[in-house]
Amino acid sequence: MNAYLDAMRHYATFSGRSTRSQFWLYTLIAFLLLCVAMMFDVALGLADEETWVITGVVYLAHLIPTLAVTVRRLHDIDRAGWWVLISFVPLVGLIVMLVFFCTPSTPGANRFGHAPGAVAAPYAAVGASSAPSSPAHLDQLEKLASLRASGAIDDGEFERMKADVLKRAAG
Repeated sequence: MNAYLDAMRHYATFSGRSTRSQFWLYTLIAFLLLCVAMMFDVALGLADEETWVITGVVYLAHLIPTLAVTVRRLHDIDRAGWWVLISFVPLVGLIVMLVFFCTPSTPGANRFGHAPGAVAAPYAAVGASSAPSSPAHLDQLEKLASLRASGAIDDGEFERMKADVLKRAAG
């Protein structure tokens, strides 16, 4: 539900990145809301061949956020948002977009920014005031996080090394 609410809060934000799970959770909830709207249209007798009143309102409310989260998802795999236009090519475009939507995120930073949560996560336990200001310190923390994620270092080693980097950044 947080992914859906986050996408709706960033209603028309076409910059930045959205992870694969954020994209798919938003898509699932938006689809379910459309289904519920269709059921209301049918139950209230508002559904005929040309008029789906409630469904139309729900669809219009989600049009721009869907486009925005799609562009941010493309940014997450280091593709320009203009790739969304390929979806207008019959069949091939939809297949290409499905492959893009299922592609894992680019690790670390790419030309569209840092991975969602990657920069803020190392400072959560220590506090935002101790966040390093130097790009070199950020790079060191990202390398430490990837070493921990790969299993090369354990959580204790990660915490000690992170504390060292943060001390050097502060001093």
